[in-house]
Amino acid sequence: MPAIMRKRRMLWLPRKGWTWPGAALLAAAVIAVSCPGNVSGSEDSAQPTAPSGTVTTVPLEYQETSYQFLFRNISIECRPVPFPKEPALAPGHVVRGVLKFGDNPSNAIPFVWQTGAKKLFLDLNRNRDLTDDANGVFYGSLTGPRFPTLNHQVFTNIHLSFPATSAGAPMLVDFDFFQYGDSGRPLVNVMARSFWQGKVTVAGHDWQVGLVQNLSGQPGSFEHGQLLLRPWEERNKRFSASSEKPEDTLAIPWEGKNWVVRASDAFAFSPGIFFEGHACQLDWSAEPRGRDEKLALRLTEQQTPLGELQITGSFIQRLVLTGGPYVVVLTQPPASVKVPPGRYQPYRVWLKQGEAEAYFNFGLPQTGKANVIEEITGSQLPVVSPPPPEQAVVVDEQRPAVLAVGGPLTNCVSAARRGRNLLLSYRLIGAGGGEYWLVRGSDWKPPQFTVGRSGKQIGSGQFEFG
Repeated sequence: MPAIMRKRRMLWLPRKGWTWPGAALLAAAVIAVSCPGNVSGSEDSAQPTAPSGTVTTVPLEYQETSYQFLFRNISIECRPVPFPKEPALAPGHVVRGVLKFGDNPSNAIPFVWQTGAKKLFLDLNRNRDLTDDANGVFYGSLTGPRFPTLNHQVFTNIHLSFPATSAGAPMLVDFDFFQYGDSGRPLVNVMARSFWQGKVTVAGHDWQVGLVQNLSGQPGSFEHGQLLLRPWEERNKRFSASSEKPEDTLAIPWEGKNWVVRASDAFAFSPGIFFEGHACQLDWSAEPRGRDEKLALRLTEQQTPLGELQITGSFIQRLVLTGGPYVVVLTQPPASVKVPPGRYQPYRVWLKQGEAEAYFNFGLPQTGKANVIEEITGSQLPVVSPPPPEQAVVVDEQRPAVLAVGGPLTNCVSAARRGRNLLLSYRLIGAGGGEYWLVRGSDWKPPQFTVGRSGKQIGSGQFEFG
């Protein structure tokens, strides 16, 4: 029995009682050893024996997506009276305010939201005149069934720029507006749909590298944004960038919240990155001002000492270690890898076996005790609180460090008494006691259970999310 479960009353169900395809992830792990080699981009290709300090330049181009991948909650300064200059408005409920993108008032965007007409006016030129923005009128759509006490609309294909905190590089975003009743405080999530990407070759393998601009404290900034790094063959696959706070996930379905928090494709930008056995420093000299310009991302190779990291889990498709001197990105890592010394926490894990995929949800906290999911309730929709930090892995040059993450995954059910009822809670536990969620596929079915007594079935059911 895993250590995480020793002090809890557990009801263990036989494996044959489960009908969740792919939940076990019990086959042999896929292992690919990455060998050091050359680093090359679209320009300034380096040789296999290139010395430390070799610079590779990768031109990044503007790209838009059909899906939302970065979510941020934007604070609102509500306005009880009309703006001095407003367009003619249809009768009905109107919400006025200013979207506060960070602390710089030059980035703020005044707005008028007509909930009944599903219409949004944005002061894109930020002159407090909502009548002179030809491209500032947007029509929304409902995201679900209409409720008389709920205003919830999404406005898409909005082009923004933030010259006050960047060179003015464009961004494509969607807005999710939400309000409980006509007197409730409005909530707004902004969702990114554009980034800058290119291809770099490392050790004979092609990688997609991209930069996602900041959407909150320093909007438009690349340095305060996120880094996208994944194998080139995954470039057409949907990805998610990391969320920073629970309220950022307001617009995300429950089952996807921690998938975004623990995103392994894109994460907070770090100037130091280690992948394919190479340590690189990232920088650029100038930011683009329009979508037709390119951002020249430079990768400068660096010499760094290495320590051994032993990984005890299996089925790891990607492992991302953060918090150390470099962000370490490992694809299908072997049981033993060399990485720069440092203290790494938190980490992101993506598991894959055949068509089945799972992602790291919560790890074993520093206390060594089992983690729990806390629900925050109140005037807003419930969101998942950030988990306490999991146990850090410390890598040094003198002795191997051990990280227990990955599969195999074990179906676990805890039983708790609630009055005359028995509450069963399902968890999917991996190596080291961490909790994982399966990615829902087209053939996904919720896990089921049966209850027996003296060899006879006396009850059955299936688990629901939440």
